[in-house]
Amino acid sequence: MKKKSRIRRLLKYIIFFIIVAASLYGLNVFFSSRTRATYTPPLTPVTVTRAEKGNIEKGITFSSYIEASAMIPVVPFVSGTIEEYMIEAGDRVEKDQVLAVIDREAFYQQMLQARAQYLAYESAYGRVKELSALGAATAQDLDTVTAQRDAAAAQLELANLQLSYTEVKAPVAGTILQAPQSKGDIASDRAPVAVIADLDDLVVNVSVPEKYYTVLNERKDDLIFTVTRDGDGASSPATLVSIAPFIDAATKTFKVKVRVDDPSLFTPGMYVKTEIIYERAEDITILSQSLRKSDGSLYVLEDGKAKYVEFTPEIENDLYFQVPAGYEDALIIDEGHNGVLDGEEVRVMEK
Repeated sequence: MKKKSRIRRLLKYIIFFIIVAASLYGLNVFFSSRTRATYTPPLTPVTVTRAEKGNIEKGITFSSYIEASAMIPVVPFVSGTIEEYMIEAGDRVEKDQVLAVIDREAFYQQMLQARAQYLAYESAYGRVKELSALGAATAQDLDTVTAQRDAAAAQLELANLQLSYTEVKAPVAGTILQAPQSKGDIASDRAPVAVIADLDDLVVNVSVPEKYYTVLNERKDDLIFTVTRDGDGASSPATLVSIAPFIDAATKTFKVKVRVDDPSLFTPGMYVKTEIIYERAEDITILSQSLRKSDGSLYVLEDGKAKYVEFTPEIENDLYFQVPAGYEDALIIDEGHNGVLDGEEVRVMEK
């Protein structure tokens, strides 16, 4: 009985091991026959664009003020009470137009006195000359009276000139910018009766940093200037007058003076912005600066992959740059260019 019991127990163990082995084998066959799933990350979506033909300008802009090319103070040459004052600020005047009249009585009396003296010496000169011809007067007498007559003539001329100065006249044609006096004021050579400017000749003096001195001088014949008034943005081309031959040691700037081509848009003292274009490239292949990465590079699409292109533009400004040589017709990665790597496959999306 014991022997049969051991055989029965042994058979149970053998059957158990056979079942376990069969189960393990079945599991192995099951798992080895399954297709393994692999994860494929999605391609980075991008959009692409092509370069276009256009122009690039490099320039600088500065704030400044409109000035008259010449602001002329009209100062009287004689002193006295102003009896007539015929001008107001803003008046247009012509050359030699009378602006004010100074009390002329004292100068008139001076002129009468000088004329009487001259006539007296002129008469004496005539008599001495006749006597000299008859031998009744010496050459010395004639020379003396001649000198006295000439001196009296000069005094009369001076008196007439001072009398004429009682009419204060415009030395040039222009517009009255200032009319600081009035009838009854005392005119003198210490204060102008008016300030005149030619509003058809307006200029701007721009203070430019020292670092631009060389480039502006080297390209002075090709510089392009535009003066724009504040507010409505009305603008006019301008023409170079001069570039200062020195740099102010205190401010580290130098002066550039330009003449406004259309002065009708401006008036002296007006706040304006002056743009100086010192380099210009026309009809070149350009792209927006937004397509460049922070290091200045860009990505192009080649065979479905992103290609990293490092370069230094031949010309650029804040908005555009010139496309590097050899990539004028390339597909440039636009949206998504900050999220791709060199050699990475990408998926091109419609814009």
